[in-house]
Amino acid sequence: MFRRINAFHWIGVITTIIFVLTSFFSHGPNTYRFAFLFLTPFLWGVYAMRDRLALHPFHFALFAIALLIHNMGAFGFYRRTIFTVEFDTYVHYFFGFAGGSMVARGLDKRFALRGWQLCIATLLLIMGVGALHELMEYASTLAMGPEKGMLKINDGDIYDTQKDLSNNLIGVITAYILYLVSRAYLNEPEGKSTKSLA
Repeated sequence: MFRRINAFHWIGVITTIIFVLTSFFSHGPNTYRFAFLFLTPFLWGVYAMRDRLALHPFHFALFAIALLIHNMGAFGFYRRTIFTVEFDTYVHYFFGFAGGSMVARGLDKRFALRGWQLCIATLLLIMGVGALHELMEYASTLAMGPEKGMLKINDGDIYDTQKDLSNNLIGVITAYILYLVSRAYLNEPEGKSTKSLA
């Protein structure tokens, strides 16, 4: 009898395969050829902590999609606009949304936070991660120069960091509202059940 592979495993395996394929077929900035070396351990690190985070497969899928969207930079998407909106805007919004969904559920289920405490803790955690990412972008550009670094200072957008963090903020607020709505809709007790999808 074949061993049953859970949803988390399938999401991890399929996402990893896409990471590797993307690195082979990328035609954008060269730095994305090696992005899978960073993204894959990040993905499986979250997978390893799924029980501690009270992670639902739906949230893990959101997280995997966020990483895949980010990795579309391998095909030059960060230089594009979609429906008159910069691709980078979608990336940061979706990261805020996926991260906010995961963190709100984890803090609710594992620490039984309620109301404004859950809201503030979710915001601070996701915005803190977003700020660390922006600092990493800045450090990479200082170390490798504007051509290879993550922060493209030659693009002329002096408010890039502020816009990225603002989009993270809008994403996490959306996630928190949807988490509360879904929990109420499913009539799920706070901090007990693990059936909620959002």
